[in-house]
Amino acid sequence: MSGAEQRRHVRRAVSVEFRGKDAGGEGELTLVGADLSAGGTFLRSDVLLEPGETLALEFHPPGATGPLSAQARVAWVRRFPDAGAPAGMGIEFLAMPEADRRLLDRALGAD
Repeated sequence: MSGAEQRRHVRRAVSVEFRGKDAGGEGELTLVGADLSAGGTFLRSDVLLEPGETLALEFHPPGATGPLSAQARVAWVRRFPDAGAPAGMGIEFLAMPEADRRLLDRALGAD
């Protein structure tokens, strides 16, 4: 099964800046998301975490009036990409405040 067939949520190609901290609230990273869905994002980065690591994310999707927050985990890592594919991490959103979830759905057009 391909990655697209395994996805439960429609992904939108958008460039969104993410600020992340590890589960302990340490070490802030600023990363760029290449796509976004209700279930997660792909973060382009040369600084890669390990699969299973958790982090707190804050991001501002297009159309949202303010930053949204989510607890997330690294689902998979692309360390050595093929030509034309960026290095980065697949991120799964584990928890998000309900108000932020509604705003994200609206930003993604999933009324």
